[in-house]
Amino acid sequence: MERTRRERFATATPPTTWQVPVAVTCAGLVLVVLTPLVMQSLAALLTSGQLAWPTGHHWAAYRALLQGHFGEGLPENIAQTLWPSPAMWAWTLLGELVVGAAAVVVGLWMREVTGTTSGHGLATSAQAAEALGLPRLRKNAAVIRPDLYGTGSKKPGAKEPRPNAREKVAAR
Repeated sequence: MERTRRERFATATPPTTWQVPVAVTCAGLVLVVLTPLVMQSLAALLTSGQLAWPTGHHWAAYRALLQGHFGEGLPENIAQTLWPSPAMWAWTLLGELVVGAAAVVVGLWMREVTGTTSGHGLATSAQAAEALGLPRLRKNAAVIRPDLYGTGSKKPGAKEPRPNAREKVAAR
């Protein structure tokens, strides 16, 4: 029988707090750096019919892209068929937006799959009331939530306990 996604990942330990941001940052930097070259290659495919990647010195081609010289490092016949620089910048910006949106979607999906934001093992109030019963929860409220219903000594900054329903009736 097929297990659900939550069941498959229930035994997997979630990543620590620093691993996901570091992985996302590294992947994002690589994608941001490669997107202009990829968009230039796609523009070459659309204009000349050939998918072209800069030959030889990739860093020189990337530096030329940052200076606004599209087509650097491409074969001459393909570089001449590229669109004008404003159109290439718009094309590159579109590519960066698509990469950014895809990164957000993948990040949200990873958060859902790994469950890093969910409270593993915590029951909702309704689940606790169903499992233990409402009278039992009310009887043990001081043990379950001592910050709200405890009767111990007050610490500085602690909240005042909420009065019990019986105490409200007795006070009237």
